[in-house]
Amino acid sequence: MKEWFAVYVELNQQIAALLNAGDEEDLVELKALQQQLSDVCYRQASQLEFRQNLLQAALDFHGVAQDLSQQLDGLLGMLCVDVAPADGASIQQTLKLLEEKLKSVDLGLQGLREKGQNLLDQISNQASWAYGKDVSTENKENVDHIQGVMEDMQLRKQRCEDMVDVRRLKMLQMVQLFKCEEDASQAVEWLSELLDALLKTHIRLGDDSQETKILLEKHRKFVDVAQSTYDYGRQLLQATVVLCQSLRCTSRSSGDTLPKLNRVWKQFTITSEERVTRLEMALAFHSNTEKVLQECPDQPESINDTEQFDEIEAVGKSLLDRLTVPVVYPDGSEQYFGSPSDMASTAEHVREKIKLVCLKKQQLRQPETCPTES
Repeated sequence: MKEWFAVYVELNQQIAALLNAGDEEDLVELKALQQQLSDVCYRQASQLEFRQNLLQAALDFHGVAQDLSQQLDGLLGMLCVDVAPADGASIQQTLKLLEEKLKSVDLGLQGLREKGQNLLDQISNQASWAYGKDVSTENKENVDHIQGVMEDMQLRKQRCEDMVDVRRLKMLQMVQLFKCEEDASQAVEWLSELLDALLKTHIRLGDDSQETKILLEKHRKFVDVAQSTYDYGRQLLQATVVLCQSLRCTSRSSGDTLPKLNRVWKQFTITSEERVTRLEMALAFHSNTEKVLQECPDQPESINDTEQFDEIEAVGKSLLDRLTVPVVYPDGSEQYFGSPSDMASTAEHVREKIKLVCLKKQQLRQPETCPTES
């Protein structure tokens, strides 16, 4: 281009010199020749500039296409590698990376379309610079190539998107699986804490029948909470089975958490049944004790049978004996309700009630006596 421009400058200078030295008859012809030379030079310069812009647009287009192709290869390679994350956090991190790569591909494809459209627009304008040369065949090949590159990238991006959708679903299921496993373990821990509370703090039997009834009602509500916790854990473990079937993997908790959950629930159930038995015995003892103690001492005919006194004493002694018996679990382990001092305090209150019943019986049925210690 520099050589061509130098020729133009030289010819223009020669014409200018001839114009200065030429006859008037030659001036019109020389000026016309100078104008023709300028027109040709302008057209040539414009055509060269157009060609340069066209080549630059083609270079930009293919550069973006190459970058996008490398991004798609990287995304495809990541999708072709199976994942075995250790926890939900690593899955979330991998998902985030996938989304970022897919977003980058979207932006790359958008940039490719813009570069491609710009190149197609310039190719469509090429005919105006052809000077009668038929460029339709060449242009059609170029247009088909550009459109083919964009369509190929679109198809590759769509395949990657489909694979990302599948991978995303799988990884979200894995996140859910880890969450179910963690929550199931938490349910076992909660149930263990409820069992511990039942053994250590749910030890009072009530000072009278009214208080014992309240304790029974509270215990039923407490058992409802434990039942809900157990059911929650079971549902979570059932969900892990379904998720593992979908993911074709083995749950880490399938052979561990379920036995723990069932074992703790069995222990809780046995302990709860023992708690209910003691409360019901205490309720019967308090109710009958209150009934006989409230009878008027000057109306002995109201109590015609000492059997009810004997029955009260028997229930009281059975209750005292029950307090000394541990809760025995299927594995042979044993647990006591409360501490020895808690047990002694409860037993002492029962003994006091038995003494009162014995005194009442002595008042009504002399000279009968009854033991005051169990």
